[in-house]
Amino acid sequence: MTLRRSFERALLKRWYARRLHPALYPLVPCVWFYLLMSGLKQTLEATGILPLYRPPVPTLVIGNFTVGGTGKTPLVIWIVDTLLKRGVRVGVVSRGYGGRLKGPVEVPKDGSPLEYGDEPVLIARRTEVPVVIARKRFLAAKWLCQNRPVDLIVSDDGLQHARLVRDMEWVVVDGMRGWGNGWPLPAGPLREPVRHLGRVDAVLVKQPSRSPIDGIPFRLMPQDAVRLDGRERRPIRVFAGQCVHALAGIGHPESFFELLQRQGLVVKPHPIADHGRLVWSQIQSWADESPVLMTEKDAVKYLPGAGAERVWYLPVQAVVEGAEGGLLVDALIRLLQEGGRS
Repeated sequence: MTLRRSFERALLKRWYARRLHPALYPLVPCVWFYLLMSGLKQTLEATGILPLYRPPVPTLVIGNFTVGGTGKTPLVIWIVDTLLKRGVRVGVVSRGYGGRLKGPVEVPKDGSPLEYGDEPVLIARRTEVPVVIARKRFLAAKWLCQNRPVDLIVSDDGLQHARLVRDMEWVVVDGMRGWGNGWPLPAGPLREPVRHLGRVDAVLVKQPSRSPIDGIPFRLMPQDAVRLDGRERRPIRVFAGQCVHALAGIGHPESFFELLQRQGLVVKPHPIADHGRLVWSQIQSWADESPVLMTEKDAVKYLPGAGAERVWYLPVQAVVEGAEGGLLVDALIRLLQEGGRS
């Protein structure tokens, strides 16, 4: 494990403790600077000094109040697929984090994560809707509206990017980690204070949960494991009882390892930095010993090489529990019928 990754894991562990860790006390003065700069940015946007973009179609932003993985991208895929079945033409915008391109540019389904970012490539492959990236999401939305016929824009993350005017906001939170120690960056994991939840339209809480957060529960359900070359699928239960190497370069890699363990697998965990990538020879060395399972977000980064017949990825599907999922979709349909909020 690199020194950087060790530092990141130690910081996340302290951020997601139940109270402010003494090691983070020196960062408390920086919190006020962070909040000051965030407030200044909001003021500049509100006064029009930083120009805003209001798309001609309704816009939904799905994002986080916290740093780290929450299951946001599977929820983006879920709502896009659900709306497609209702006949809605959907486009997705993203920052393209981890990619080299600044955009705005549309992501091809066979695009390279090194160019476009792993999450946009994953969304483009899974949904086959237009996905546009740009460092400034409002530019991605503007390009999308000018070049593709869409009825609705879904922004993958971007709650804090207010220059893209939105009609609806969903916040996604990991029910096991909650709001962490409750402090904003850099003393805690919060991108903005929890009191701002009053402005959002829905809070979705990833299960299992041990946090008393009022919201709509959802789960990430494992699908069949897919061989990296795409030539074979196997039910995940086939691997039950086996020792596997598990690779996860996501915001909260432990959640992937725990998912595999709940399916009865014996896991050798290999967490890497979010959006990180290993050399293939490292993965091949694991595959020589036992099967390798990785997340679908990781799988888009690798071309099958030697040993790929023992390397698999595990797609997950977001499932919104109870009747709330239908209510969320109905609210979006009403928004479309009304032409967005004034």
